[in-house]
Amino acid sequence: MEWPEVNKWRRETRNEVLAARLKRPLAVRKSTRDKVVAHLNREMPWLSRDGFGFYWPFRGELDLRDFAVAAQTGGSAVALPVVVTEKHPVEFWDWCQDTKMVPGVWNIPVPASRKPIQPPALLVPLLAYDDAGYRLGYGGGYYDRTLAALSERPLAIGIGYADDRVATIHPQPHDIPMDAIVTEDGVRWISQRNPLRDAGKGGERPCMMDSADPAYMGYLTDAETVAVLNELLEGERAGARGVIEMARATADIELRLALSAVARDEARYCAMLSRHIERLGGQPSPETGAFLNKLRDTAEQNAKIDLLNKGQSWVSRRLAEVLPKIADPDLYDDLCEMREIHDRNVARCARFSRQPA
Repeated sequence: MEWPEVNKWRRETRNEVLAARLKRPLAVRKSTRDKVVAHLNREMPWLSRDGFGFYWPFRGELDLRDFAVAAQTGGSAVALPVVVTEKHPVEFWDWCQDTKMVPGVWNIPVPASRKPIQPPALLVPLLAYDDAGYRLGYGGGYYDRTLAALSERPLAIGIGYADDRVATIHPQPHDIPMDAIVTEDGVRWISQRNPLRDAGKGGERPCMMDSADPAYMGYLTDAETVAVLNELLEGERAGARGVIEMARATADIELRLALSAVARDEARYCAMLSRHIERLGGQPSPETGAFLNKLRDTAEQNAKIDLLNKGQSWVSRRLAEVLPKIADPDLYDDLCEMREIHDRNVARCARFSRQPA
């Protein structure tokens, strides 16, 4: 394909792969991460000895921060990529667990202090990849540009999900393959030689940050995030109080136990949402959502359970809308778990209702 066709295909594939990745349950992401770390420890033990560059997890990427902390605690230098100048190679700045972080490009956290180092290996996130080792990233071209500019090229190790393999990314002369690909299925070693680059063929320049798909930059600001979290907080508070009242009013012991478990989850997420709101510089709302009065105005028990499940399902749908716009990885993980638990609680309560979940 010619470059315009390749560029269009890459945009469409990015959207498809990212949408599928964001739907993966938190448990699946954590299980995949654990398997990848096991492969790294077993087949690349020198990483923890010699040090490496890694990445801050972004929109469902595998979270290797604990792996980096373990290496740093053992005395190895680890570093995060920092865009110092747009459309130029990145620098890798020294990082440890206590490093103060500030928002960088796309609001991805980066070290606040510049302490550049040159890692001997890089753990590179993959959006998609092919068997030749070529990766599909977010369209900024930063890793390709950085690897091409370094006089002593570090070992490039792609990190991703096995399901995100594609037949080919249609590599261009500027694309640089990974030296190895690591997924939950294991480690695949690949030749370091890039035939397209070495052949000296001319080609289009990499897609730059200013032409990257806007879908990858459509994040909520801190203020917008706080507003959404407060909306959810008011709903969770209403749900917690309403469910406690329902549990106290029923003589059905089994239903009371189920409702009490739901109430505990609602209270736990009230605390989680409040914590993130304060961390983002906001003030947790003291209000209780209108859902509480709706529950109180509904007299019949089955109707109350139906209404409760509608409220839980609304929270799940609202989270599904918001998650792709959340850049902060810790908040993202907490909201993913919150959505999973709400879906579980819908199923838990549905069996006490005459209506389907």
